[in-house]
Amino acid sequence: MKFDTIEELLHYTEAIKGKTFNEIDSEHLLENTTNLKGNKGVLGQVVETGFYKYPINTDPRADFDKIGVELKVTGYKKNKKGEKSAKERVSLSKIDFNKIINEEYEYSKLIYKNKKILFIWYFYEKGKDIGDFLITDYQLYDMGQDEETIKNDFYIIKQKVKDGRAHELSESDTSYLGACTKARTSKDRTTQPNSTIPAKPRAYSLKNSYMTGILNSIETTISFDTNEFKTVEEYVLDKLRPYIGKSQLEILEEITGRTYKEKIPKNLNKMITDKIIGKDDELAEKDDLFKKTSFIIKNSPITPKGTYRERMSFRNLTLSEFEDTWEDSYWKLFFDETTILNILWKEPKAGSKNGERILEGVNKISFNDDDLDSIETSYNMVKETIEKEDVSLLPYPNSFENQILEIGPKGQKSDDAYNTFFNKDVTKTCFFLNKEILFEKNKK
Repeated sequence: MKFDTIEELLHYTEAIKGKTFNEIDSEHLLENTTNLKGNKGVLGQVVETGFYKYPINTDPRADFDKIGVELKVTGYKKNKKGEKSAKERVSLSKIDFNKIINEEYEYSKLIYKNKKILFIWYFYEKGKDIGDFLITDYQLYDMGQDEETIKNDFYIIKQKVKDGRAHELSESDTSYLGACTKARTSKDRTTQPNSTIPAKPRAYSLKNSYMTGILNSIETTISFDTNEFKTVEEYVLDKLRPYIGKSQLEILEEITGRTYKEKIPKNLNKMITDKIIGKDDELAEKDDLFKKTSFIIKNSPITPKGTYRERMSFRNLTLSEFEDTWEDSYWKLFFDETTILNILWKEPKAGSKNGERILEGVNKISFNDDDLDSIETSYNMVKETIEKEDVSLLPYPNSFENQILEIGPKGQKSDDAYNTFFNKDVTKTCFFLNKEILFEKNKK
């Protein structure tokens, strides 16, 4: 079926709402297929062949070539509060490392095929036969809506490849446009220009957090291409810049007028950064950038030599999250996509106390291929622990060579964290990045 205008396409697409994939599977592609494991592209093929009557093809041009529109079928989930979020990132064109270094954004392979995308949204329900997933909505997306930020992301990816660092690419390098791995196995590698180090094959992607922003723009008001900043890092650094080089107590007095001469609050760093930058739940109202990115802000005290006083902790581990394979897990997506902004507070001299530390700046932490391989090992150790109900298998510190992610107790009364590990879905433990990897990331 051919469409001469976008209006024709959208008018025809209206009829897909309210249908299940079984109802439109005229080519019987879902026979003997009940889940998405190993079949991620099949739902798109069902829509192409069964609804739009297009033959399956690998044409480099857009699916609806005459009107320049690409088709993407993607899912969303709902949490217990009924809030919607995208199920996953959306993969776009493969990145050719040898070509991107000579491309400009406006004439790139990325824009050639993906300038306009028709998203077909279905409601994903875990455990349900994929043929019974309900298609609830569709949405025409134009990459020009957030062009300045996406263009900036493109050039971040390009520069890293140009510098011979394709093996260090991470989705957390960028805001909306990611460089997701397309490796068939964890050992799959390809060559790159300007370096002899092999890198994982990658493709452009619209990140999971950005897809959630696009999804929610159907029902709520989210502005596009109006952000003052192109990255969360720019926003945070802009807010902190006037205070760099000042001590904690000097900054606190400057922004609040209060002094602490006796008992210094243990969470002094967070008190300061919450006031300057904004609390986590306030940031989305300060800039739309925060509605469409995945980020966390951490404060870390460091010694005069730059070593870390503490490990970096994350939220408590939830046992049910480890039912998925690493590739489909929450934690892979987290360490792939999340921008970790580490605010550094440096001791001016050995033995300096809390309150005397100096605001040094912000360090963005991302993870390369080797890092993610190490993190995968820690994830699988937790998964095996749950399957065998044996806490001795957990990724304690120094469990294996090149370990960067380890487990530890978290929260009040966490001294029995391992004895009660299987008692509730949410444990009293969490993942920590060890001090050694934080020091290495800071040096870079």
